[in-house]
Amino acid sequence: MAKKHRLIIEFCGGFGQGLALLYALRSPDVQVAGIICRDTQSSLVGKLIEFAQPGYEIPIVTGAKQPLFSGTVEKTTSEGVRLLTGNARDEESDLTLVTFDRLTTLALAVTRDPLLARKFTRIVVQGGAIRVPGDVTAIAETNMHGDPEAAAVVLAARLPLVLVPLDTTGSFRLKEEQVHTLGSFAQAVGLIDRTTMSDVQFTTSARVLHACVAMLAALSPDKSRTEEMKLSVECKSEWSRGAILADLRAKPSVGTDTTVCVEVEMAEAERFLQTVLDQGGV
Repeated sequence: MAKKHRLIIEFCGGFGQGLALLYALRSPDVQVAGIICRDTQSSLVGKLIEFAQPGYEIPIVTGAKQPLFSGTVEKTTSEGVRLLTGNARDEESDLTLVTFDRLTTLALAVTRDPLLARKFTRIVVQGGAIRVPGDVTAIAETNMHGDPEAAAVVLAARLPLVLVPLDTTGSFRLKEEQVHTLGSFAQAVGLIDRTTMSDVQFTTSARVLHACVAMLAALSPDKSRTEEMKLSVECKSEWSRGAILADLRAKPSVGTDTTVCVEVEMAEAERFLQTVLDQGGV
């Protein structure tokens, strides 16, 4: 009998993340063991859980409020850090963390519990850009740019990490009717409203599907292709903060060994989207 997937999900909002979260909430072989989110996103998370009706209680907690070196010291340990350090693996289920946000909460959890790596089967991180441009600067992706120091801590911790960079969505192009259907679904669920309907147009470049690809990498690793790379994070330069630096030489020597998801099967990604739409009755 296959093990049940037990997930902790760190969520920071948005169309693609909402689709990924709904998929996990409605999947019969997945149990969401907790959701970490920002204060401003707790209402949306509640709406998505109400829509999905998973049939069990799910803790919703807040993560770290400020980046590691923001100039503001958080005097109390966030609920998100306690959730990560308090859970444990068991023989009947895998415990996987999927994070769609900057890595502050995870970095703080690592510093609090040096044995954190033993608690998770895998930790899937949506973030970074390696061979493609970033989405915040020319070379930096949102989550890495949001707290590069935290990303550096996480990489150095040698966790069972799978990085899902923007590179994985580069080949995705949705048809016009798919964009329209997804937009209608997102409106019905409450992920967007008519005033932000134009945001769905970003799905034509598939960047909004980055979170969905990360969820696929977490739940169907056999449907993705990975490469081992030596990676580091730029933290010092004002112009390149948050950039993921990959040593792509024939004999790499700089950086931490990291598993990078470089591709997911197109048919599997399309099945993922159709499953979400079917679950919503679209």
